[in-house]
Amino acid sequence: MPLTNTLTSFGSVARFFHWSISLLFLFQFGIAMIMTEMGKEEAYRETFYMLHQSAGITILILVLFRLLWRKATPLPSWPETMTDSDKKLFSIAEWGLYLILFLMPLSGYVLTLAEGEGFKFFGLFAIPELIGKSEILEEIGEYLHKVTGYLAVGFLGAHVTLVLRHHCSFNDNFLSRMKGRREE
Repeated sequence: MPLTNTLTSFGSVARFFHWSISLLFLFQFGIAMIMTEMGKEEAYRETFYMLHQSAGITILILVLFRLLWRKATPLPSWPETMTDSDKKLFSIAEWGLYLILFLMPLSGYVLTLAEGEGFKFFGLFAIPELIGKSEILEEIGEYLHKVTGYLAVGFLGAHVTLVLRHHCSFNDNFLSRMKGRREE
């Protein structure tokens, strides 16, 4: 499989970014559901928060590199069955996800630091504390983190629905573009 995208499919670098971010997002969603049910005194609470924060920073870094890679290599061609309105919907869902996957970890970072708590990246080294304790930034960070969480689920649902609709309704192997097994 080529590193770069071809006319018919995404290359291994784009697929790595796509599936790594997807799996980390699902991990984040699952761990966030557990965290919201934990009491302040639960034994593993700090570990869950550290994992959640570290995975969030990882997503932010991967999204930034994915955007750079996306600009550096052309995308595969759209299938002939793709209408202009489908292309617009895909574009809205894609850029909405990019925006959310940038804002969500950033707001989580602000929330964490504004609460007056730093954290170590997967327990290995401290993430720089660029802001200090601040009630107003904490409230803004918390609000943005929650809102972007809901928006992420919405954009992700739209993206998956569009891909599956196109792949199944038009039998154009659309999903195979990202799986790496595009039928010619």
